[in-house]
Parts: sequence; C-alpha cells; structure tokens
Amino acid sequence: MSKTLLIIIAVLAFVAAGVMFYLGNDSGHLSELLDFWFYPLPLGVISLIGAFRKK
Repeated sequence: MSKTLLIIIAVLAFVAAGVMFYLGNDSGHLSELLDFWFYPLPLGVISLIGAFRKK
C-alpha cells in the first residue's frame, strides 16, 4: 500500500473514534457509541506504523 493511502486511513480512523466519542457523550440515544469509541484506534495505529516504517 502507498504511504499516502495508509496516512488517509489512519486519519479517518482517528476522526471516527473522536466522532464516536463525541456523539456518545452528547446524545442519549447514541450512548452505545461511547462503549465502542476506541475500536477504530488500533487500525489507525497499525496504519501509521505501516506508513512510517523503514523499508
């Protein structure tokens, strides 16, 4: 995979986690998101590791 694609995936994963946390705190109807907001974080971390590793 290209470095640019991996960085885009990482940014989207971190943004998704932030949005899930925000919506889980803000809305009573979406409180389930607060339980699972951290699920996208490993994808973001793995993508960043893949993007910046030495070849």
